[in-house]
Amino acid sequence: MSLFHLLALLPAVAQGFLQPASLSGPPSVLTSSTSAHRRITKCSMSADDDNGDDDSIDPNSLGDWRTFRMNLANSGLSSTSTSSVDGIDLEESEESSAVVSTAAEAKPSSTRPKSVSKKNEQLLSTQNSALAEEYRNGVWAHESAIPEVGGLVCRLPLEAEIYRGDPNSDMHKKLHDYLNSEEYGGQGTDFSIPDTLASAASTGGAASASAPASSSAGIIERSEEDSPISEDDDDATFSALAANTVYWYRGAEKLLKNELLKITSSANSNGRIDADNLDSGSLELLQLYMDHQQSWQEVCLVVDKDERTGSASTLTINRPMAFKLSESLGRLVLFGALAADGKGSVNYREKDGMDTQNVVKFLGAFENECGVYVGGPDDMDKPAVMVHGIDDLPGAVEISPGTGIYKGGLEAACDGVLSGKYKPLDFRFFIGHTKYEGGELDEAVSLGKYQPVACSRPLVLKQCIQLPKPLWHEVLEFCGGELKEISKLELAKRDDLQ
Repeated sequence: MSLFHLLALLPAVAQGFLQPASLSGPPSVLTSSTSAHRRITKCSMSADDDNGDDDSIDPNSLGDWRTFRMNLANSGLSSTSTSSVDGIDLEESEESSAVVSTAAEAKPSSTRPKSVSKKNEQLLSTQNSALAEEYRNGVWAHESAIPEVGGLVCRLPLEAEIYRGDPNSDMHKKLHDYLNSEEYGGQGTDFSIPDTLASAASTGGAASASAPASSSAGIIERSEEDSPISEDDDDATFSALAANTVYWYRGAEKLLKNELLKITSSANSNGRIDADNLDSGSLELLQLYMDHQQSWQEVCLVVDKDERTGSASTLTINRPMAFKLSESLGRLVLFGALAADGKGSVNYREKDGMDTQNVVKFLGAFENECGVYVGGPDDMDKPAVMVHGIDDLPGAVEISPGTGIYKGGLEAACDGVLSGKYKPLDFRFFIGHTKYEGGELDEAVSLGKYQPVACSRPLVLKQCIQLPKPLWHEVLEFCGGELKEISKLELAKRDDLQ
């Protein structure tokens, strides 16, 4: 088996992990954060498994529970301690409850930002003024314990995946052994933060350049696009969280670089690597790397999830495919890729004259302006899924009660655009989706691959058309905490964004 083609994909390892070339254009402190992450997911999954048919609840009877939970999260009651996350009690001792209660009463946690990119807001205003107003008046996002319909799952960096991931995996063990080693920082087994990693909140929570974690762990500058620091922020807590994140992230970054260089050094004179000569840890890393390249910084909307069977479906909402329609692409969106020639055009045998009329009508409405996205690798030969936020559109169905996110109603959408009632960019079209079976999505979350996020609908419904700040960074920064710090570290790798 030859892997030289695979390793040719490795982008300048010494510079860290950047976005794949084809795509150009997560909670608490160290050991406690990874264990808490796994406890949250397992607790949530076991709770779902225990529910019988008699325990079903009508979602309509719950009221606006998403807004309630958002307000609860912003109050700090669900994020003051790892003993309670997203409403799930991880520890039932009276002592831990008292500590959480006292801390919450003494001082609420810092509020999440209300804005993370004025340029993104300005762009949205030109595309959809009503959605932009909704965004300005109440956009929000916070991390969640499990994926839920109407919420997001965000692909985490490879550094975070191996740090949070399966405790039995070779790479996870290597990383935590490395973070404990004298070679990295000499911190022993308690993961105490080096004094030289302390940083002021005014620097955005970055480590100083003298940090033993990495000579490249320089200061991350705060830009005009960053949200201002709240007056309620606890500088000590903020800095400790940021320093911890930088500490394990830089350690993971350095370990990955060393491991990949070790693999590439085993190539023969022809640049080929024999997989049979690689150990299990190297093979695991290559698999993780390949998967990470395929799904780099994905932001996916969960459109379906069956807790009993473990099946789920997501749409990747930040992989734009086209912003205008050709006749061929229009047929692809309407009918699916039942047949395509080598030139990429769709050859569709229309059943009757109605199909031709539908194509003409669709192109008349969306030919000059249309947001088409690659929703995922599955069922890409099927007609596209149309997503929007119009509650009274005939034929539309809300994906989950209370989300305000709808799919379907294409005929009415075409009529509305042609009449001037709606604008083409009020709608998003997704070709393909990602299917999960047997709890695969929950497992991906448990292994640190994806971070579930609950959010307000403007983040889902707005177009991802040349965003000044990419959607992945926007969502993570709205979540705050460790996710915001991870976003900053990833953003520092890029020289294509200002």
